[in-house]
Parts: sequence; C-alpha cells; structure tokens
Amino acid sequence: IFFLVRNKPEKQINPEQAFKDEFNSFKETFGQSFGSMSKEIAKDMTGALTKVDEKVSVFNQQVSELNKSQDNFSRILSGVKTYGTLAEFGLGSLIKDLIPSSQYIENARMKPDESSEAVEFAIKLQDVLLPIDSHWPIEKYKAIDDAYLSNDKEGQIEARKELASAFRNKAKVINTKYICPPKSTDFAILYVPTEGLFSELSSYRDPKSKELLLHELRSKYKVTVSGPNTLSALLQSYQLGFQTLKVQQHATQIYTDLKNISTRFDKHFS
Repeated sequence: IFFLVRNKPEKQINPEQAFKDEFNSFKETFGQSFGSMSKEIAKDMTGALTKVDEKVSVFNQQVSELNKSQDNFSRILSGVKTYGTLAEFGLGSLIKDLIPSSQYIENARMKPDESSEAVEFAIKLQDVLLPIDSHWPIEKYKAIDDAYLSNDKEGQIEARKELASAFRNKAKVINTKYICPPKSTDFAILYVPTEGLFSELSSYRDPKSKELLLHELRSKYKVTVSGPNTLSALLQSYQLGFQTLKVQQHATQIYTDLKNISTRFDKHFS
C-alpha cells in the first residue's frame, strides 16, 4: 500500500475547473444566504407595512372623529339660543376662575316679585349685587365680516348698524329687568365673549350723534360692555374697591369713583 500510494501520480489541478467549482460553491452558499436574508427582509418589510397600515387606519379614524366633532360643533352653533348658551358658558368659566363661589350667585332673580327671569350671574359686593349678563348675536357680527369680504361698503354700514341696534335692545332689557337699587348696583355689566366683537362695539359711533356706542349704553341704560380682558380687570378692580372701602349700600358712589377705570380700559382695549 505504501509503494502504491508513493508511486501514484499526482492529480493535475485544472485552474479553470477549480475556479468554476469555487464559484459554484460560492453561488450556492450565497444563494442560500440571500434566500434566508430575503425571507428576513420580506418578514421585516411585511411587519413594517402592517404597522404603517395600522397607523394609517388610526389616523383615518382620528380624522373621521375630528370631522364628526366639527360637524357637532357646527350644529352647536346653529341657532341664536345656542350662541347665548355658549356665551354664558364662557362668562361662567371666567367668573369661576376669578371669584370664589361664595362671592357670586348664578341665575339670580333680581326682581322676584315682578318677573321670574334671572340674570346669568350676580356678583356679591357686600350687601348689593352686581348683575352680569352675556350677549352674542353672532349672525349680525358675521354679516359684518361677510360684507367686508365681499367689499360691500353699504352692507358693512348696515350690518354694523344692526349689531349696534341688537346691543341697544339688550342693554334696555338688562336695565329694565336686572338693575334694581338698593338690592343691586345702579349699573350692570354686559359681557361679550370675544375681543373681536368688543373691539367692533368699542369703535362704533352713531351716524347722527357721533356718540360712541359704549358711552351711549353706559349713560342711557347704565350698562357697561366688557370683553374677556376688560371683565377680568373690572371684576378685580371692583372687588378690590369694595373690599378696601367696606361698602355696604354705597355701590353707586364707588361706581362713580371707579368709572374712570372703566373708561381707561375701554380706551386701552379699543
């Protein structure tokens, strides 16, 4: 066996064949590895796409819910009564943030012997009540914006006149139903829920007398119009004034003293 093995001729290696064999081996190994890798990539891609699809579904659901919420909100703002409810809600939130619950009455009947109607809020100033009511005639306010967008100057004048008329009527109602000294102060506050509306009212002048609408409402009906910012400042100034001076039934006297503050805030925010 030894001699046979020793005397066996060496096998000639063909370089070309060796290369082919190595290449085939590499191709087979690479094919197996690539196949395995492809399966892993496909698996990862499928998982990723599934997650993306889930996120898209969630997003579509959220958009759908948002659209429903928008529709619901549009329905909420579908009538004058609901606008008033929304304005009252804003007024209530502001008062509850600024004043302790023991310092105000919600839906207070100012003249129980004459009427069952109640003012939205009445602030307790020692022994007297300060009536605060809200108003938001949004259709009339929107008419101004529509006329402005369509560049209808005559329409703007008419729409602003209608808005001013609505607030004159509201101020008259407040004066008749809710102002009743000595139970109440001899003035009331009319709250408007947006600074844009307050700015519009602050700048309006009567075409004939040229008197500012806010001054007219204050002098004729004893009603002070306030937006969110001015109401916050007025409530704090009134509260501070009445507490410091320990007023009992002299709210009228203090109101005269503090009226300058109201005028300054009106001028500032206008």
